Amino acid sequence: MITVRWRNAPVLAMSALLAAVILFMAVGSGNALAQRPTPDRVAGAVSNGTDGAEVPEGFEIALLGLRDGDFVDQQLVKVGPDDPLFEFTDLMKDEDIQYRLAWEYQGVTDQIFLADEIAPQNLGVVIHETTDSLDDIRVSAHATIVPTVVGSDRLMAVLDLVTLRNDGDHTFIPDPSASNFTGMNLLRFSLPEGYTELAVDSVLPQGQLIEIDTGFAMTNPIPPGTHEILYSYAINYSGSSFDFTRTLAYGADEVRVLIPPELGTVVADELEPAQTTELGETVYKEFSGSGYEPGFKMSFAIEDLPQPGLFIRINEAIPGGNVVVFGFPFLIAAAMAGLVVYVLLSSRRRNLAMAVSPDERMEILQQIVELDERLEAGEIDADQHQASRDALTSRALAGMEDDTPPEEEDDEATTEGGTPRG
Repeated sequence: MITVRWRNAPVLAMSALLAAVILFMAVGSGNALAQRPTPDRVAGAVSNGTDGAEVPEGFEIALLGLRDGDFVDQQLVKVGPDDPLFEFTDLMKDEDIQYRLAWEYQGVTDQIFLADEIAPQNLGVVIHETTDSLDDIRVSAHATIVPTVVGSDRLMAVLDLVTLRNDGDHTFIPDPSASNFTGMNLLRFSLPEGYTELAVDSVLPQGQLIEIDTGFAMTNPIPPGTHEILYSYAINYSGSSFDFTRTLAYGADEVRVLIPPELGTVVADELEPAQTTELGETVYKEFSGSGYEPGFKMSFAIEDLPQPGLFIRINEAIPGGNVVVFGFPFLIAAAMAGLVVYVLLSSRRRNLAMAVSPDERMEILQQIVELDERLEAGEIDADQHQASRDALTSRALAGMEDDTPPEEEDDEATTEGGTPRG
């Protein structure tokens, strides 16, 4: 199953994995925490950011007002190369109406949410000509984060944050009708074999997600400038290590891999151990490298991964053993990963709660997801949500530390200072 989220906002907000994303993304102060009052006037100018190109005659800018997802106000103005200014002054004064500007040019649709704008009377709308060439696409940074590993299921949740850059002055948009279109003309990313439950979050204009043999591809337009793509997935591992191999199709100025030392250590020829980053009371050990050319094939391994408890390992060793596998769909894994700080804090409180069975824990985790959905739908307030979530989380974590083999604490001392192969 693939989950796709396209967001037109300066900050990606996969709430379940927010704790890890904060390590790399600055939270923009321009995002309104509450709905701004409806402005009296919305105005600005349209320009063409492609060298030598102009705003076409009759270019349309729409002002759309929505209440509870339904259009309640729609206005349209046309501009041109000689008069690129636009203005709207007849806005409905209703705090429940959310206004946005929207436009489309050469197959690329974009919009501006007025609630995010400090000066809605002075907006700049920039359009670009398009190209189907990926020559100007680069990756500034690629970070792989492992926020949680469930040793009892040998299941690892992985989060990748890619900062993508279009250095040209044309918007990249794939053209399947072109004679030279091969499928390699799509924006694409490598994933390890056996991944499940891929979810993608992006600030790019809307497009489609396509699964390919080596991972996934995107048909999204890429305007000039910097953009973020966040994708997550789950991986089952069979032993105590897992090998990642990926092709950096667009190169990378910087690559980072982060994992809490107690969950494993990174071994790679192309990466060096770097700083440790603390978030709350969770410490991530970082491994990094820089200066990768387009097409570079990167390999790294995560070793010393948590293992199932003794009972499961004995059953695995018995032919036909009746092993009960704790089902852990990635939606639930994401909810647990979002609580990464809380998990590590709670795991220190040993023998304070009665252990729950795998079936009971699965049911509790589903209740956590449903609780988060109720908060997003406005069915409960934040205080009630937090109190209920803390109680459910504490119950779900009961007994989980029993799955950790006794020797793990000794191993931790040796993996903290892990070094790459040389």
